[in-house]
Amino acid sequence: MKFIHIRTIAIGLILAQLFLFLSFPLALSWPGWGDCTDYHKVTNLTPLYNNDVGISLDGIASESIWTDPTNDNGTLSVPLAGEIGTPGFYIVILNLTFVMDDQYLYILCQWKDNSTKPDLGGNYYDGLYFCWNINVPNFSAYFNDGMVTAEMGGGDVDCWEWTCLEGSPPNGSSYFCRDTCFGTTGWYDPSLEIKDVQIGYTYRANDSYTLELRRKLVTNDDYDVQFNENKLYKFNLGIMNDGCHEDHAVSWTFALDLRKDEVPSIISNYNIPMLLIISSIAIFLILLKKKSIFTKS
Repeated sequence: MKFIHIRTIAIGLILAQLFLFLSFPLALSWPGWGDCTDYHKVTNLTPLYNNDVGISLDGIASESIWTDPTNDNGTLSVPLAGEIGTPGFYIVILNLTFVMDDQYLYILCQWKDNSTKPDLGGNYYDGLYFCWNINVPNFSAYFNDGMVTAEMGGGDVDCWEWTCLEGSPPNGSSYFCRDTCFGTTGWYDPSLEIKDVQIGYTYRANDSYTLELRRKLVTNDDYDVQFNENKLYKFNLGIMNDGCHEDHAVSWTFALDLRKDEVPSIISNYNIPMLLIISSIAIFLILLKKKSIFTKS
């Protein structure tokens, strides 16, 4: 008979725990080349519903609904990574919160920016954008040939873009940001689309941005994504930091989950580590009740 000490088993459990943690992708961006969905599954988010949100678009996240503790499925911290090997490569954590009522989708975006606003006379700016899938069959965060969808099977993508220069409206301002669309061969004429995305922002010099965003769920515009179906709405996003479209940090693919009566799976990228911890503790407590375990030699 071989004698195995409880301490040996505990060390083995810890090592197994570390291995499993490293094996599961817990990061929420892919700082590399290629279609990010080749490396991990799409992350789903469910916005908190409240028909009395009481949100003022002033870029000040003072409303209690933004910190509602029941909104676990509608909040996320996203590491955004620029292209490796380029001067613009950097990683920034973007904190997102999604809320909706009967008419609007609201998004709170907060991220660090340790520099001043870009100069008005330059070609560089700070900013944020969302790309929402309208009807692209194989939507991905990775656009190999620029902002065209031919490689993804065609179709259209709704793009919301906010930019900030030194001469931008002051803190607390609320206005409509750039609202455009691109498709199989590239960008559509922006004059064809009505601006439906309203924002309010604040900027703390050498510190951070806070952006509150609001858009109607249904706009009846062919160039807009319409949030009126019980389905997953895939999107990705990015930020510019003293940069431009060719120098920005991007996320992987996410999906806003508006499906009704879905039963969430207990097995997910977020729950697996917690399940591993709980199971390891349970096993260890069982082992503590015995002085030793014997196995056949």
